[in-house]
Amino acid sequence: MLSVSNKGWRLLASLLTLSLILGSVAVIALGVFLVFMALQGNLSLPLLLGEGIQLSHALTAVSLGSYIGYSLLLVATLLIGLSFLFLLRSILISIQKAKGFSQTLPTQIKRMAFLLLVLAYAKQLLMLFAFSQDLGSLSGLLEFRFQLLPSEALYALTLLLLGELFRYGLALQSEYEQTV
Repeated sequence: MLSVSNKGWRLLASLLTLSLILGSVAVIALGVFLVFMALQGNLSLPLLLGEGIQLSHALTAVSLGSYIGYSLLLVATLLIGLSFLFLLRSILISIQKAKGFSQTLPTQIKRMAFLLLVLAYAKQLLMLFAFSQDLGSLSGLLEFRFQLLPSEALYALTLLLLGELFRYGLALQSEYEQTV
């Protein structure tokens, strides 16, 4: 069985805490950046790609309303990702404190799965929204296809299955403890 020392748990929790802090600062900075870009009249849209957010591009919103809608959806998508990290950190800390699995673990895993599912389709919607804008010189080079079942959705379904397995295992453990 894999065993992680208290130092290892603290290091992982610290890493996730640092990620949450840096991610929150980055989302706030991006929000401020988007507001200043709108105030200057520059309606360039940052793209949320697999490698991260791309700020330098030739993609321009067709109107201020579509820029605001896209910006709000982008920030909401990033906040969903931060919520996923927060749940992962809380699971890690609860396992560390309880020295095992707590009764809330299946519920937390289920919440993570739903967040991942929402995140998968929010990213799809964000890209659909971005590619319906003025692509400029990129119009012949880029295209986007909406996927009914993106890979993140499969990960979410796997997490749901894992959460149900933990729920069943904890129920069996509880039943065993009551019979002894």
